[in-house]
Amino acid sequence: MVPPLITVSIIKSISFSVYEGSKQQIRSVSDSLQGHTIPSLIGLTFISGSIAGTVVAIMSSPLELVKLQRQLEKLMAMHAQKEAEITSLTGDALLRKGLPEDIKPASMSPTAAVRAERQSHGSISQYGVPPKEEAGASSWKTTKAIVQKKGWTGLYKGVNLHVTRDMLGTGIYFSSYETIKRLMSETIEHVRHHDAPSTSQPSPQFKGPGPMVHFFAGGLCGVFSWLVVFPIDLVKSVVQKEVLVANPKYSGALDCAKDIVRREGVRGLYRGLSVTCYRAMPIHSLNFLVYEAVMDYVKKWSGHGNDVLPAGAR
Repeated sequence: MVPPLITVSIIKSISFSVYEGSKQQIRSVSDSLQGHTIPSLIGLTFISGSIAGTVVAIMSSPLELVKLQRQLEKLMAMHAQKEAEITSLTGDALLRKGLPEDIKPASMSPTAAVRAERQSHGSISQYGVPPKEEAGASSWKTTKAIVQKKGWTGLYKGVNLHVTRDMLGTGIYFSSYETIKRLMSETIEHVRHHDAPSTSQPSPQFKGPGPMVHFFAGGLCGVFSWLVVFPIDLVKSVVQKEVLVANPKYSGALDCAKDIVRREGVRGLYRGLSVTCYRAMPIHSLNFLVYEAVMDYVKKWSGHGNDVLPAGAR
């Protein structure tokens, strides 16, 4: 958790800053991408988000690689402990541990027991990661181990997949957020004016979408982006797992994807998607809720809090 806690605020602030700056630059050079219509808004925000995603991916790729290796170390330690427990069990003890009854006769050897356990519960070695591979006891030691074995370029293993994931994912992330936010805001305003009593007084000015719009739009955009980029993220993680392996199982991303599809079908590329989406909804809802609240506070603090915005605009 330590590397993400240290870097997440920096990475997030850079991402949003590059995104907003890119929108201003694109608007200054393109008359067709001003964001006044839905198609124009989608194009403007997708390109701006893709630029932000590319910049952030290049910066954060080494950090994510180290984080992945640290998480893998814990899995390997747990796996080794479980294998040791199973190796020490025979006969009825195996039954009490819950291994499938049809694959563990009373005379099952320890080696066969381990194989049966892997078949029934899976193994971290299924993607080519050797269980005996040892890594550092801290993020810094893990980084040094990668540099010593693979050089500084080893920290950027899988960077092409990382850039592809973040360029596409961040583009979808921001464009879907801005589009959903505008559609929800315009719908709310339409209902509000339609239900308002007819008077000669002027219509109330539009002050922008509220917190609930930010909350739901943020959650939906997080889910949408993961639905598209999840296979890329899965292949990236599997390829990066092999950074410390002397003889990698896969020659590249395409080889890895083909192997997963061959063994598990296309559904294998989406293993864990449901958990990721369950996590994405509250995280990104709160992300944009807090971001928009802070932006409103900054506008008020700087004397621009009463600025009137056109309907659907930020």
